[in-house]
Formats: sequence, structure tokens, C-alpha cells
Amino acid sequence: MATIFARTIIIYAVLLIAVRVMGKRQVGELEVSELIITFLLSELAVLPLSSVGLPLTHGVIPVILLISAEVIFSYLTSKIPFVRRIMLGKPSVIIRKGKLDLKELSRLRISAAELMSELRLKGVATVDEVYYAIVEDNGQLSVFKKEDGGDGIAHFVVSDGRISDEAIRDAEIERRDVEEILKKKRTAVTDVFLMSVDDGGNVNIIMKERSKKGK
Repeated sequence: MATIFARTIIIYAVLLIAVRVMGKRQVGELEVSELIITFLLSELAVLPLSSVGLPLTHGVIPVILLISAEVIFSYLTSKIPFVRRIMLGKPSVIIRKGKLDLKELSRLRISAAELMSELRLKGVATVDEVYYAIVEDNGQLSVFKKEDGGDGIAHFVVSDGRISDEAIRDAEIERRDVEEILKKKRTAVTDVFLMSVDDGGNVNIIMKERSKKGK
């Protein structure tokens, strides 16, 4: 009994630390890799508890390895766009400026009934009310109504010092436009943390902390 009690406390502590390292998210907001690791952690935690004869390290070491891998992949996805696209995919715009993208819906295998069900959950009665609808990386649907559209959504044309050609296309501008804006502000691309351009042409730039201190 004492052995089971001790094992339970140790496994609980290890899992608590693991969850803390992964960060706070609701289940529906987990990325695919995080969801897989969550399932694996639950399975690994059961092994040392259900089999007392099994060394405790058989449960603890795999947990540590999984969390280490998750931390490494999280860092890589935040720094390398190519790795992020492979690991997490990218948001998909299914309604852009009030126009439904049937090709993208087909690619995502979303039926008309599923789309309407998701829109109703967002308080939208018809597609005509929607200005933008985006399927995010985690599968959640973001909806922006026409009445709240204003200047549309922000397209992040620069992220962590890198220009995004895909975001530039979405913003319907050209790469030289971004470079010209930064040139006028006497700012290097590498010093920019985020730069967004919305459908109305409004620009917002957030500098990296080290760049702020240097200016």
C-alpha cells in the first residue's frame, strides 16, 4: 500500500510539472502535437501504478522525454515558419470579405451543414452576415461579422523579423510595399516582432524588446 501511495504521489508530481511546462490551454485549444502528448502522458502514467513490479523510471523517463520533445518542437515552430507549417499547419480562410471559398471548404472536407452548424454556434444565422471566417490551426472557427468588420482583419506581414509572402498576398499588397513602409520608419525587418496590415491599409508595428532599448 505504501509503495502504491508513493508511486501515485511521484507520478502526480511529474505530470503536474509536465502540464505546467506545456502551458495553460483548454482541451479544444490544444495543438495536434499537444493533444497527442496529452494522450500519451495519460497512458504512461497508468503503467507504474497498475504494475507495481514495473520500475517507476519506466513511467517517469518517457514523460520527461515527451515534454522535452514538446518544448524543443514548440521553440522550433515559433522560430522557423517551415517547421510550423509542417507541425501545425496554417489557418484557412473559408469566407473572405463576405465571399465563401468553396474550394477551401472542399479541401478541408467541411460540408455546408457543418459550416452552418459552426456559424450558428457563433451566433450567426446566415453566411451573408459573415465578413471573415477562418479555421484556425487548432480547428476552431473564428468568425467576424460584416457589421463588426470595420477595416477587416489584420494580416501579419512580418512575424519575428521575417516577411511572410503568404500574408502579403492575403493583404493584397506587395513585398516592396512592406519594405518601403519600414524604410520610411527607418526600421530593419529583423528588428520587427510583428507588423500587420489590415484590409483598410492601416499598419501596426510592434518592435522587438532589444530594438526598443536600442532606440
